[in-house]
Parts: sequence; C-alpha cells; structure tokens
Amino acid sequence: LVTTLLAEGYLEPAPQGAGYVLPERLRGGWIDGPVGALVRAAVPEMERLRDALQETVILGIPTPGLDVRIVAHRLSPLAVRFDVSRDPILPGWATAMGHAMLSRLPEGEVRAYLARCDRRPLTRRTATDVEEIMERLARARARGCALNIDERIEGASGAAAPILDLSGRPRAALNLVTLTPRFRGREREILQALTAAARSIGEAAFGRPASAPEAAAGD
Repeated sequence: LVTTLLAEGYLEPAPQGAGYVLPERLRGGWIDGPVGALVRAAVPEMERLRDALQETVILGIPTPGLDVRIVAHRLSPLAVRFDVSRDPILPGWATAMGHAMLSRLPEGEVRAYLARCDRRPLTRRTATDVEEIMERLARARARGCALNIDERIEGASGAAAPILDLSGRPRAALNLVTLTPRFRGREREILQALTAAARSIGEAAFGRPASAPEAAAGD
C-alpha cells in the first residue's frame, strides 16, 4: 500500500528518512486538486497505450526544482518488463520525461536548472555536458518527443512527450519505457502513439494548447 501511495504521489519520504509524510501540495485537507484532475484525464490514454503496446506507461509532473515526480503508472503485462522506480522523484536532466518538459521551457530557466544539478553520469551513455543536453532538448522539441536510450539505466530505453497547458508550458510528461531491444524494434510506432496520447491528455486536462513560449530551449 505504501509503495502504491508513493508511486501515485500521495506520500513522500520524510526529510530525515524516518517514515513518510504527505507532499506539500496535499497539506491542507484537499487530497486531489490539479494533480488528481490531470491523473484522471491521463488514465484512459495510459491504459490504452499500455494495452496497445504492452509496455509500461508512466505519468510525471515537474517538481518546483524541475526534476520529475511520478504521479501515475500502468505496468506492462509482459513477464519481462520495466518496473517503476521506488523513488518517486527522478532527475529531470537525465530522463526522457525531464527532457520532454525541459524542451518546452525558456532557455534561461533550463540553463539555471542544469547549472545547479549534480550531473554525474548514471550510465556510460548519460549526457552530462550542458551544451550536449541543450542540443538534445532542441531535437526533442523538434521531434515532439524526448528519447532516453540506456542513459539512466543500462538496458532500459523509452520516450516521453510533454503535456502542455493553454499557454504552452509543460505541466506533465507521458513516458513509455521498455527494454532497449524492444524499444528499438518499435521506435516509430511508439513515438507516434505517445505524441498522440500526450496531446489528447493535454486537451482533456487543459484545453487545446497554444504554441510554446518563443524563448524556449533550443530556439
């Protein structure tokens, strides 16, 4: 039960590491709010993607510091699959969900975030140089999806598409992740399905998004 509450964003580890506490956004008596509405809008598309592609689908939102908080997931039914991290907070600079959201933010905001990150490599393929990451964000913006090939976990790859609000600011990202050989074999299909699902979720949650900010990363 605790693992599920952590994965869905209703609990987080206590600052001193002893037990768990409610996230700041849930304190005050209303355990729902905008994140709950977003999850409700996303679940039908997440389940449709999971069923169609038989792979794990994850929904993440940006933390105040621009890392990624996992708020919902649907696991692949396959015996060999990618399972969701027990840590609900993932590094934005080294994940597909993080890159998907960072690619839609103003360049100055992204560079300030990267400057304060401890960008030690997670695998031999992790991009740590700021300019290389900025180039990847530009490609993600042009493609509509960010890719992560063995960069956070060896053997695990995936893609993520941003979910935008009416102003074009990223409010979440939709991620499909699997074993690297399976991803490579279906990359085009996955990207098309993922971008369509993220667009549908954005429209259901926020309305049809406007164009992204003019000073976005990579412009």
